[in-house]
Amino acid sequence: MKKPDVVKQVADCSGLTQTNANVAIKALVKVIQDNLKKGEIVSLSGLGSFRTKNRKARQGRNPKTGTIVPVPAGKKVSFKPTTTLRKLIQ
Repeated sequence: MKKPDVVKQVADCSGLTQTNANVAIKALVKVIQDNLKKGEIVSLSGLGSFRTKNRKARQGRNPKTGTIVPVPAGKKVSFKPTTTLRKLIQ
């Protein structure tokens, strides 16, 4: 499912126009991004929580040449679904 499909379904479910649904989805994504950038946890009831986690530096391997390449430490985004969502998709 692509973003236009999500926008259409949100518009259909909420009674909003597709333009307003698109604006709302863009705003939600921006809020999540901004708060993750600050290092905060974003929890959405019924969906789950987004958080950033630190990733340690490690040794990787170039699959084409087989040479070892250092992978620097960094951050990654983690999503943990709610129990309700986990049960729903099983």
